[in-house]
Amino acid sequence: MTITIPKKGFIDRLLALIGKKRDVRIPKAAYEKYGQYAYVKADKESFWRALIRPKYRIPPVGWIYPEDYR
Repeated sequence: MTITIPKKGFIDRLLALIGKKRDVRIPKAAYEKYGQYAYVKADKESFWRALIRPKYRIPPVGWIYPEDYR
């Protein structure tokens, strides 16, 4: 399975100035349907949700930090 992690944009840099990170979610439905031949793009967390969330919080189940994936 090929997974594309979205690149950091202006909003991600703005959150980094505050000391926060955005989570990404890797959709599992494509893997269940197509198996190892799936090509998926990870979904970014909402800016507002990342802004409100406390710093250094462990991501919920199914979400990861892009830095931890690589």
